[in-house]
Amino acid sequence: MRIAVVFTSKFGATRRAAEYIAKALDAEIFDIKQQLPSVDVFDMIVFGSGIYMGRMPRSMRSFLTNNAERLSEKRTALFVCCTMHGEKAEKQLALAAESVGDTLTTAYLCGKHKGKIGIDVKAADQFIESVREIN
Repeated sequence: MRIAVVFTSKFGATRRAAEYIAKALDAEIFDIKQQLPSVDVFDMIVFGSGIYMGRMPRSMRSFLTNNAERLSEKRTALFVCCTMHGEKAEKQLALAAESVGDTLTTAYLCGKHKGKIGIDVKAADQFIESVREIN
């Protein structure tokens, strides 16, 4: 199965999470600010984005909108990075998931800890395992 990890990152946390996930899944990785992948050649696409003021960045929303029909035929997964926790983070994730469509698995992977934004490795590993189970 050919997998792409497609992400956008403003401050670096989503990039770090995307790199971690892509390496674990032996996936190709694309920063949509630098390169737009052709979704047609992938069996599964994992999306990663930060959430800013309650929304994914315009670049990610545009990519999803422009590829909506083709993505509806693919297996997709989503992770988000934001500084919220608990119920607020879950709401952010749910809103982002609506943009992606019928995602098979979702996860909240990053947050602010002691003033620094970092990856929750345990959550990332659980997300990776759920993506592997889909294959």
